[in-house]
Amino acid sequence: LPVPCDQRPAGHHHVLDQIMVGFAKYSPIVLAGFLIALWLTWKYRNQRGAFLSGASGLIALGLGQLVGRAFPRERPYLAHRATLLITHSPDTAFPSDHTTLAFAIAAVVFLFNRRLGIALVVFGLVVAYARVYVGAHYPADVIGGGVLGALTGWLVWEICDRPAVNRWIERLFAILAAAHLAARRSVS
Repeated sequence: LPVPCDQRPAGHHHVLDQIMVGFAKYSPIVLAGFLIALWLTWKYRNQRGAFLSGASGLIALGLGQLVGRAFPRERPYLAHRATLLITHSPDTAFPSDHTTLAFAIAAVVFLFNRRLGIALVVFGLVVAYARVYVGAHYPADVIGGGVLGALTGWLVWEICDRPAVNRWIERLFAILAAAHLAARRSVS
């Protein structure tokens, strides 16, 4: 059941509102910064993870657009009297792009670095809550985005582990390493 508008925390706690707006609006920038930082470690494993995470995020966002067109849903502030703390968005509410992106990246990172992956899952959960808090999504929108993102991340990881695809990625990294844009894979 929807919570009556006067009982929701949004719009009643200025500091909490600003924190939630920050997570709801700027999470893609934080995630991009994370992937850049991962790349700048100049460790092959981290760079490969950053590459696969970024690819997973882009693929998941593309799939999210297809799902949104197939199952369009109005945003909560269009369907109900709700407190909206961010600029209104004209696209469909389902699935949440921000949550999709966060979980697509978190899934891949979790598969190659458990600690960082867990931190990103927690970050994704906060982003999901923030997107509902600011009035941009229903809970089902962020749950759908989280599931879509996590499944996409896992599938990208599995597909890229196949020998033919893995060879292509290895060649790409060899080219980047030759141009001094990526770390060389250490043979052990």
